[in-house]
Amino acid sequence: MSTVVEYKGYYSPIAEVPSDIMDEWEQTLKGERDRILSALQTKIPNADAFIAKLAEPAYEVWKDFVNASFPDADFIKLKMRIKLKTAYGSWNTGIQNAFAEGGTFETNVTNKKDKFAKAKYPMGVTGIRYKTGWLCGYKAIGVITGDVRVARYMGTDDSLTGDIVNAFPSGINKYVRALTLPIIVQGLVIAQYAHENGLDSERDAVISATNTRLDNTVEKLAASGYTVSVDIGYDAVADRLFAHSKVETTA
Repeated sequence: MSTVVEYKGYYSPIAEVPSDIMDEWEQTLKGERDRILSALQTKIPNADAFIAKLAEPAYEVWKDFVNASFPDADFIKLKMRIKLKTAYGSWNTGIQNAFAEGGTFETNVTNKKDKFAKAKYPMGVTGIRYKTGWLCGYKAIGVITGDVRVARYMGTDDSLTGDIVNAFPSGINKYVRALTLPIIVQGLVIAQYAHENGLDSERDAVISATNTRLDNTVEKLAASGYTVSVDIGYDAVADRLFAHSKVETTA
């Protein structure tokens, strides 16, 4: 088989989330306060709706986490079901207080603004096109879905051989990007957390699990005549994680 295109790009979190993006995040969330409250009240206008749309669905999911062999498992589940079904009053009071002007919602948005600084991790995978350009995660999927624009953003952390090509059936390449990029982002970000904290075996387990997901999804969507490989990995020499993609012809 002859290689059409192969890409490898090293990953690092960006230095920091730009202040204008941080400020926009804060102001956008605060601006949604009234709409969020209205949506909650429309969907859950009374106790009956609370039980049908929140309490019972929450219980159905929660009960599956209870070990059936645990002592009094059925009683524990019954207790939780009762607690949930009788919680409308405190829930309603809580959202009214939280979403009042100057309430807990607005306060916590500002107080948790530093948490949004961790967005530097996924942004290091995707890039911020108008500031950093695209980065390794998007480039890896872009070069095999025919996005010739990514060639303009190659840098010292990237290697690209061959010609950018769309290896997927006509019309689905943009959906392939939407499917694949979140898998790459999640894998690289969690693996980076593990790597930064010296959890090498956990890092490698995340890499393996991510690559299995990619094997079972995007790689199976290639058009006839192409073999696609997409993966993430760790380069021990560079001491960095990376995203990699490759297309080979099968004709």
